[in-house]
Amino acid sequence: MKNLREQLIKAGVKNLQEFGYPYCNEANILTDMIFKKFFLSMLKENKGIRPDIDKEIAILEKEIG
Repeated sequence: MKNLREQLIKAGVKNLQEFGYPYCNEANILTDMIFKKFFLSMLKENKGIRPDIDKEIAILEKEIG
């Protein structure tokens, strides 16, 4: 599942950078107040695609808080 987690985080970083947040990276997307709020929103939009993705999203949501 770690690979799926990494894919979700990388996709989130890419999206935030495209939205004008060039300083977003794989480390601070889970800790920066603004980045993590956007990332949580992105994660919620991706629920319901596949059960394994939903499971990893739930783990990330708990981790981010």
